[in-house]
Amino acid sequence: MKKYFTVLIFLSASLSLLSQDFDGNYKDKTDSLSFSGEKVLFSLSGFGALFTRMVGEGEYEYVEDYLLVNTSDYPGEKSVFEPVNGSKKDSIVIKVVGPDNYPVQGALTEFLSESNKVIRWNITDDQGRSQQPGDQKIDRIKVTNLGYDDIVFDVDQGKDFLVKLARNNVIENQTVAFKVKSEDEETLSIILLSDNFEPGKDKMKSLEKLDKKIEKSNVLAKRLKKEYIPAYQGR
Repeated sequence: MKKYFTVLIFLSASLSLLSQDFDGNYKDKTDSLSFSGEKVLFSLSGFGALFTRMVGEGEYEYVEDYLLVNTSDYPGEKSVFEPVNGSKKDSIVIKVVGPDNYPVQGALTEFLSESNKVIRWNITDDQGRSQQPGDQKIDRIKVTNLGYDDIVFDVDQGKDFLVKLARNNVIENQTVAFKVKSEDEETLSIILLSDNFEPGKDKMKSLEKLDKKIEKSNVLAKRLKKEYIPAYQGR
């Protein structure tokens, strides 16, 4: 009989987690998960090899211990580019600046073909400039730098480009997978499984496979506490 009640309690807890809806803000220093209705906004960093801050927003689903966020267009700051009149004949010049408009040195500029094959690449100098010979095979340009939002844009022949990088790694239009557990009523334990989850034919099997891989890496979970806004006490 005791064993029977134990099984019932376990099933009840499992069903409760399976149908759980999160609400409110969970934070730890600069890391946060903000739930509102069916959507969540996240800003997280420091998962093992992830040295940059990852931000995104989208609708979420919670299955067992797995939180899947189907990200949409990010409402915050993102990297942008602007075509400008070409300064050199037969060359493409890329000028890369940060959010403060200061030049970004060491940014990787990749010149891609229509099939996304890298034709040439270069690193920006201390003036934030990268220059490459013009080539009709170049179809688009990708600019990346650690700690900033990557950007890819189409080439406009005869034009140079001014690129303004935003901070953080902005995740859009892809699924982010987390392992999330409620440690208590106020605390969530969270680990990043993938920032570009592709479930395949069996979603749960794919998640469990990622989970086991992360366990072997000994990645430490983040613990976020629910943030309460004190009620206003009128006189």
